[in-house]
Amino acid sequence: MRHVMVGEVLLEPGRTGDWHALGSVLAAADELAAELDTDQMLRRAVELSRERIGLERVGLYLRDPRSERLILRGTWGTGSDGETVDEHAIHHECDPRDCELLCGLQQSGALWQRHERLLYCGEGSTRNTAFGVGWLVVTPLVAARELVGVMYNDSALSRARLDESKQARAAVFCSLLAGLFLPRRARFNWPRPTGTQRSPWVKGVVRALEEDPRRSGESLARQLSISPGYLARSFKAEMGVSLVEYRNRRLMDRFFCVLTQGQNNLLEAALEAGFGSYTQFHRVYRRMFGQSPRAHLDAGALEPGARPGVAPQ
Repeated sequence: MRHVMVGEVLLEPGRTGDWHALGSVLAAADELAAELDTDQMLRRAVELSRERIGLERVGLYLRDPRSERLILRGTWGTGSDGETVDEHAIHHECDPRDCELLCGLQQSGALWQRHERLLYCGEGSTRNTAFGVGWLVVTPLVAARELVGVMYNDSALSRARLDESKQARAAVFCSLLAGLFLPRRARFNWPRPTGTQRSPWVKGVVRALEEDPRRSGESLARQLSISPGYLARSFKAEMGVSLVEYRNRRLMDRFFCVLTQGQNNLLEAALEAGFGSYTQFHRVYRRMFGQSPRAHLDAGALEPGARPGVAPQ
């Protein structure tokens, strides 16, 4: 009797539930292959990953072959109410080292990456809903030894634990989807690649805020010899979020990194992260997550000592 290892999940012929679930994945891929419209195929892929595999929130991003940079463009995803939403206006850049790592996951014996991070729901290019900290799984779509795209999924709505059986089935599904999309890629109606090239000074602002997110817009504008108003408008136009929002996210990321190192005192963690005061930290936290940090800590949503991770915003 043969056993099949998928990721860290053992599939046994005697366990009919395993094979039935895998058969459901194959049936889903067959349904996608029959869809003539590629964009509708991608939309249905997001829906089937929820309906057949049982994933909760899914986002499907594809690598844009027209760009010299590693640009991953959104297609369809899951909204804050669990509905399918259009995410074609969203994109992000993938680090070449991350791309190489994702392409080689199967050779290293893994099928996905898990990260602990702040979870957001992008609603268009300017509005985001924050859900708090949770796990995010990144599953690559690889075909012909090339990264075709990635699928993100999390359980931000229910806060359910990660189910490795579902993730294993999702990895199989993503592999089949990559093979279906690759021959269609040249004919795919890609959006116009506007906004993918950041101006040098915006790149400089991003680097400055990564090094020190406490930098104010006024000080950055003086450094660039431009007005604060022009800086604010241009930054939001290129980055999709305001300068203040971007800075607050970096500060909050640093706060959670401090927590992962075992710091239990919220005031000390906030100050170490770069917040000017606990009042500022409390205000930003409540605006992002809809409740106080102490309420989240008491509810177990903030877990000091959890393993940190990095994934695209």
